[in-house]
Amino acid sequence: MANTSFTYKDFDISFQRNATTGDIYTVTDNDAVKRSVKLLVTTALGEKLFHPEIGSSVYSSLFENLDASTVLTIQRSIKDVINNFEPRATLLKVDVTAGSDDNSVNIQIFFYVNRVPIPVSVTVNLERIR
Repeated sequence: MANTSFTYKDFDISFQRNATTGDIYTVTDNDAVKRSVKLLVTTALGEKLFHPEIGSSVYSSLFENLDASTVLTIQRSIKDVINNFEPRATLLKVDVTAGSDDNSVNIQIFFYVNRVPIPVSVTVNLERIR
């Protein structure tokens, strides 16, 4: 009989197999949604074949000076991609700060996983390559 105690369950993106059962490892509940949010934010628009609308413009914003306008653009892009493509998450807040070397951006995303009363966060550190 299958285990149905998990609210959300996704494949682990490593696609490694369990040595005992031969099944692909999975991630569940908060970890599944956190991984999905991080993947959505780090996927560039047009990168996903057959679904070029899925993704964010965060990477293209890395080459701009990090001023108030760029921060708003990054926040809006993240809010849009999560609200449009991750129905398991209810977004609370997105914080964007410059990294210590001005060649990176630190993003913290706060959200609720639906049906879980405790907010969770995901941290994404992106660096532009020189």
